[in-house]
Amino acid sequence: MNFIVGHNRDRDSYQVPAALAEVSALETFVTDYYEGRGFSVPTLSHRRTPLIDASRVRQSWGAFAAQLPYEVKRRIKRSVDFPTVAVESRLGATIARVAAQKPEADLLLYSGSALQAFQGPSTGRRILFQYQVSPQFIVDTLSTVDDLQGVRPWLREAEELDPGMQEQHVAEVNLADSAVCASSFTKRGLIAQGMDPENITVAPYGGPRPERIPEDAAAGPTCSMLFVGQGIARKGLHILVEAWRRAALKNATLTLVTSRHDPEIEDFARGVPNINFVGRHSKQEVLARMRTADTLLLPSIAEGFGLVLSEALSQGCRLLASFNTGLVDMELPENLGVVVEPGSVDSLVEGLQRIADTYEPRRSYRDLVFDHSERLSWAGFRRKVRQGAGLPTEIGETARLEEGE
Repeated sequence: MNFIVGHNRDRDSYQVPAALAEVSALETFVTDYYEGRGFSVPTLSHRRTPLIDASRVRQSWGAFAAQLPYEVKRRIKRSVDFPTVAVESRLGATIARVAAQKPEADLLLYSGSALQAFQGPSTGRRILFQYQVSPQFIVDTLSTVDDLQGVRPWLREAEELDPGMQEQHVAEVNLADSAVCASSFTKRGLIAQGMDPENITVAPYGGPRPERIPEDAAAGPTCSMLFVGQGIARKGLHILVEAWRRAALKNATLTLVTSRHDPEIEDFARGVPNINFVGRHSKQEVLARMRTADTLLLPSIAEGFGLVLSEALSQGCRLLASFNTGLVDMELPENLGVVVEPGSVDSLVEGLQRIADTYEPRRSYRDLVFDHSERLSWAGFRRKVRQGAGLPTEIGETARLEEGE
């Protein structure tokens, strides 16, 4: 039982193909670029994992080339949207060619680039990895649970502007035998699309092994809260700004690390005290912010999971996020994971006040945060992926000793 896996970039730290490689069930991994396979790009040297041998990788140069203009503009600080449709289409074409050459292989493909191979001559199983919420489910959710909908002309989502995304998603779901996703909220979207709940496996994302930080490393009188992600309405950033305004917390600060943000939301935040927009950060800079923050905030209206939740937990952060994120699947105690209603300003105000009221300057709860981070590991995610693929969930002792996080 060997699988072809396909996705773009180093999405999810290569954990899905790695899950299959651990039990010798990875036939081919198709991606845009993988270090050690062909020519080397120094700035992409991180694009590899010890769990996947480069000989198992097939690169899609079409997908790689489609991203180059975006990367050039991003590096000179110009705002530009990622060319999702072009990239996924070219990657999907490469995946389809590989699958046609090995029609007996099973397919475990990321949504957005699975359709062409699913339509091909493969006789193996077709499993969809649904990493983002179903497009129409995003549109429906944004239109029904946002307290501030229409207050300003917030940037619209790609799912609202491009009906083709939903059309492709419908076709992929209809052709899939089963699906794996990272959160219960994403599962709800698949069910709304017509997939049988019995054919959906929820595999909550894990995160890196925590580095336990001395208890006094974060001592201080101010509760530092942090948001990391795109500064857009789908992430609930406008709700967060208004809730922060109304909560008027004393001895608390909010830092917003945004890869890009809606200028309407930045303008909406003018005059609100103790909010600081700091813009795009490198991965190491984000982790450094997380290590000094008390709580990560992710009040998303619609979120596939929110990998920053696992990453922040590994750095010692408490978490506050909406029901429409992966926080509900992490099963944290209430003092470490505060869950709020998506799109609700009042619920978020209450959640922020709870965080501020329970803040301890020396953060004695940090050891418990690290304990839960170790429980919510990437290894556990990989086991659930194998379960969804019908493979043995446990790996051999030799592989276990060699596994990397």
